[in-house]
Amino acid sequence: MFELLSSAVLSLLISLGFMPSTPPEQVEALAVTTTTVATHNTLHGSATFKPLADVIGWQEVDTDAGHSKLNALEYYDHYRPGAERLAARNSIAISWRKNKYEKTGDGSRMTHEGDAGVTPARFVNWVVLKNKDTGAKLAFINTHYISGAWNGEHPERQERWRTHNTVVREVVAELLSRGLPVVLVGDFNRQLSQDIPGMNHLRTAGVDGVPIDQIYVSIGIGTGPAERLEKYGSDHFAYSATVQY
Repeated sequence: MFELLSSAVLSLLISLGFMPSTPPEQVEALAVTTTTVATHNTLHGSATFKPLADVIGWQEVDTDAGHSKLNALEYYDHYRPGAERLAARNSIAISWRKNKYEKTGDGSRMTHEGDAGVTPARFVNWVVLKNKDTGAKLAFINTHYISGAWNGEHPERQERWRTHNTVVREVVAELLSRGLPVVLVGDFNRQLSQDIPGMNHLRTAGVDGVPIDQIYVSIGIGTGPAERLEKYGSDHFAYSATVQY
């Protein structure tokens, strides 16, 4: 009887606003962080660098002009792990809004060496970003696979492509093992979605098939399909999506 009365009194106090409906220790657990993400191949830096999202993965930032444009992008910080400005691993730079996020981790792995006249060395870059308001962390991966492996002209490049894909899967698995929500973007140079354990490929709204520029999110954090934006002076469309974690 006393327990029933106590429950009734508690309910009355909550309804009158004298007590929170959710215990304080549960409030943080119920908080949701929403982040917009994007990817854009900049055609060797000739595109206009737009503030496409909270976090952006760029490809082909491999010219002085491209890096200068990236530096001029207001309100963003960038991850470019190469020692020299035009280091190959800097061509897949990652940018994030510095008023919203702070970088708490990063990494870069080579997938295969370069080959003169065929391909530069290829890499997978990633950052771990902490939302300054909610404290939630997000792992964001950016990459760019070798071109021409699946267009019928250069089947000898498929081995390099598959090696690259193996490294991508390893990086994803390692970040997921930390309990982090993960976003993977990039130019996959193949019009086929990949089976990456723990990840979902986001289809692109209004687009038939799979473009070579793709966005993947860890299971449970996608909020809808990707959106195709403009080319902004590139030969590739930019793509964006929204995630919650």
